[in-house]
Amino acid sequence: MKKFALAALALLAAITMSAQQSQGRTEKKSFSKEDVEKFKQNAQNRIQSEHIAYLTSELELTPEEAERFWPIYNKAHQEQMDNNQNYRKALKDLKMAVKEGKSETDIKAALDAYNKAKSGQRNVLADYQKDFIKILGVVKTAKLYVAEDSFRTRQIHNLTGGGKGQPGVRPQGNRQQNNGKGRPGYGKGQPKEKPVQQPENI
Repeated sequence: MKKFALAALALLAAITMSAQQSQGRTEKKSFSKEDVEKFKQNAQNRIQSEHIAYLTSELELTPEEAERFWPIYNKAHQEQMDNNQNYRKALKDLKMAVKEGKSETDIKAALDAYNKAKSGQRNVLADYQKDFIKILGVVKTAKLYVAEDSFRTRQIHNLTGGGKGQPGVRPQGNRQQNNGKGRPGYGKGQPKEKPVQQPENI
């Protein structure tokens, strides 16, 4: 999940840069800070929806499995996002402390906070392996970890311009469709039919 989060962040950074470049090229329309933030949020929501659709397709969750799986997955996902947010803040504070020429005491405090936050950049999903096995069994849990890595690879592939169409979502084919008992807290029903409820602080 850490790798997926980093790939998503890289994709958002590229999207933001593209929006800012468009601002410079366009004379008739200017983009405010709010426009850029909205653009980033829409992109993030799209990635989230694609992520849900991809996992649902790969794991072939039954309604009963989905009802138990998504709350646990949401919890792990939120922990990872919190860790990433803490790391970004600590890195920003450290950069500012150095740039502003603060005292060695202040820089040492910022450095300690940075290293502590960096040590928290672990794969949270791995901490929940036992919980996932209880719900999905060994085979589907293994598929979950493979799907996470595969989705991250697809996002990177699209980021570098190698992908076409909808990134991260493969054709459904004859796979069994979820019957509507969706993913509490992370999305309900079929991802393509209803909007995704986004976790906070992402």
